[in-house]
Amino acid sequence: PVLWWTKWFGESVEEGRIINFCGLPYTCRFTLDRSKYDEAKVIIIHASSFEPNDVPNLKDWTDIFTHMWSHEFTADFVHTYFMSGRGPGTFIDSVLAKPMYTIQEKNVLRKDLAPIAWIVSSCKAKNGRHFYVKQLSKYIKVDIYGHCMNNKDWPVHPEYTDLEVVGQYKFYLSIENSNCDDYVTEKLDRPYSVGVVPILDGPKDYSRFIPTNHSYLRLDDFATPQQLALRIHQLDQDDRAYVKYLDYKDSESLLSPKLLETWDPPQGTWGPDGPGSRCGVCKLAHDMAEGIYEFNPKKVIGPHTTCYLKKWVYISWVAEFYWWMIVLVVLGIFAAITVAIVCSKSLRARRSFQALK
Repeated sequence: PVLWWTKWFGESVEEGRIINFCGLPYTCRFTLDRSKYDEAKVIIIHASSFEPNDVPNLKDWTDIFTHMWSHEFTADFVHTYFMSGRGPGTFIDSVLAKPMYTIQEKNVLRKDLAPIAWIVSSCKAKNGRHFYVKQLSKYIKVDIYGHCMNNKDWPVHPEYTDLEVVGQYKFYLSIENSNCDDYVTEKLDRPYSVGVVPILDGPKDYSRFIPTNHSYLRLDDFATPQQLALRIHQLDQDDRAYVKYLDYKDSESLLSPKLLETWDPPQGTWGPDGPGSRCGVCKLAHDMAEGIYEFNPKKVIGPHTTCYLKKWVYISWVAEFYWWMIVLVVLGIFAAITVAIVCSKSLRARRSFQALK
């Protein structure tokens, strides 16, 4: 068996999983049963669930980590947020799907909607993306759904999905919560799958994920939020220029060779997705059991070093975003000083009164 020492985001989804879809002459079984420790050739520890004091053979725990299973394409087992191959549910299928609405229909919808939509879970992103969006909102309207700067209620229709909401707009903020190599999530798949132009911020290199070099806008390509807003205003008023950003929907021949190479792997190989990464782990376990795998003693597994931390955290932007907290702090300090002065005067008055006695 392959032993999962930890759960996956607190869930036991890997327990009993059978890996039998890899085209290999053998299968593997995943388990969370720690009593299988001595039998397991591969032990998986999920980083988000990792506890330094809860590892097998604590005395040599630094030697445990020999392989990386990650979204990074430099990892031993690459597990992105997308599915490779062809057919329903794959990234290529999403990219080639016809737009949910025509440009004419979007222009009608624009009477009640902003040109840009953003679905966001919280205002706690490490890179401070919410500070950027706050600045952008000064120059162009953004409909924000979710729990950070919410200004738009979710449609009353009970069957409305994220895609049905996003599909009505011309642009969507595909801003990741961290700026790390290869970290690209469903925030990109949403707009591409419904024919909406994504406004990107994430890794430095998006080449594996974009259909063409003219299928997106990017925060880094504009010196200020105001300049980005100006470009969006221009495209919002120019249908012909806007639809050129969706040309890739017309023919697969227009798609980037790197995108096709990444997401349409040759027959008999595994893609950079969940099934592919699990097949790689299964093969590793088999090769170790057979004694045909050789470890690289020079290999070092450590924390991510490619992340650009606090990218949009500027003091002036933070101060403007949290102005009410600053006001409360200032008022608190003023109140404390006032109380101190009053107490000091009261104390002096009391001493003077006692002296008079």
